[in-house]
Amino acid sequence: MHAARSIRRTRTLSRVIGAVLGFVVGILYAAFILSDSRSVLTQNTTVAGAALLAAGAAGAASLALAAPLLSVDPYLWLERTLDEAPPSQVIGGLIGVLAALLISALVAVLLNPLPWGIGVIISITAATALVYVGVRTGSRRRDALAVVFGRAPAEQGMDDELAPIDGQPVIIDTSVLIDGRIVDVAAAGFVPGRLLIPGFVLEELQRVADSADPFRRQKGRRGLGVVEALQKGEDVVCEIVDLDFPGTPEVDSRLVKLARARGAALMTQDYNLNRLAQIEGVRVLNLNDLANAVKPIVAAGESMAISIVKEGKEPHQGVGYFEDGTMVVVENGSDHVDETVTVTVTTVLQTTAGRMIFASLNADEPAKPRVLRPARAKVAQR
Repeated sequence: MHAARSIRRTRTLSRVIGAVLGFVVGILYAAFILSDSRSVLTQNTTVAGAALLAAGAAGAASLALAAPLLSVDPYLWLERTLDEAPPSQVIGGLIGVLAALLISALVAVLLNPLPWGIGVIISITAATALVYVGVRTGSRRRDALAVVFGRAPAEQGMDDELAPIDGQPVIIDTSVLIDGRIVDVAAAGFVPGRLLIPGFVLEELQRVADSADPFRRQKGRRGLGVVEALQKGEDVVCEIVDLDFPGTPEVDSRLVKLARARGAALMTQDYNLNRLAQIEGVRVLNLNDLANAVKPIVAAGESMAISIVKEGKEPHQGVGYFEDGTMVVVENGSDHVDETVTVTVTTVLQTTAGRMIFASLNADEPAKPRVLRPARAKVAQR
């Protein structure tokens, strides 16, 4: 991908070239009109010169505005499309273009004898329509073309490796890489498209890995290890994106701009980045939301077994945990620490930090008698 500064320079250069060409074309067109007309414009040299300059200025302004739309923007669109499209789709579109041009050439040969240039107009129109249809058909029917050329498509199970899912790309930020769960999520096949890792995110990870704080250094190294695992994985395509926005120093803003430029979703666990992306209209994927969605649902009134590991903050409360880390607060469970008891769920609360369950001991659970400690006798001071 190209830097924003180089794109701006290219647009400016295209406007300058367009203005020069437009000025020349405008003057030539005005001179052609004036040479074939007999009016006051041709009788007065000053008026004719002013008309030529006005036509040149109009042509320069028109092409200066249209030049980036006719040159730079189509090139960037084609480059982005070729970069994001899978190879089979590119090959299918190329075959469609070649077939369309061949048919257009045959049509032009047949229609060339028509008078008044009608054959040329029809041939150009037919070529444009056929090229469009050829690209669409070739890219969509790439599997059928693969069968024709003797190679079975991946969907039929003939390939040794399954092709990655062709969906919306997903941009990963630093928090997701440090978390590390994205590796298992990708291996399970829940990533809709290719994973995009911006270069400035890797730079941020490298700075964290080089930190003097051992805790931050460990997190940075874990994030770099996750990047390496994603690149080696066969379940998803992982791509390093070099596109940057030098005028935007904040990493969050650059991530949002990159997501909008690539038409990608943004995977993050950062609360502020989540809100910023939603305000900018960028789709956000949150691993915490996914983890909460797949947690087992426990309803009030259900019985379950739980191991009480410690006493709670309130008197007579015991605390246990599910395997996924969900905390269960058991009333009258402080006497059953390090025991597995049967409890009945009374309340289930969903908080921003996760799910919390309140339960009570079943009636058939034996209660331990309380052991009262004898009070220490006070020694009289002499």
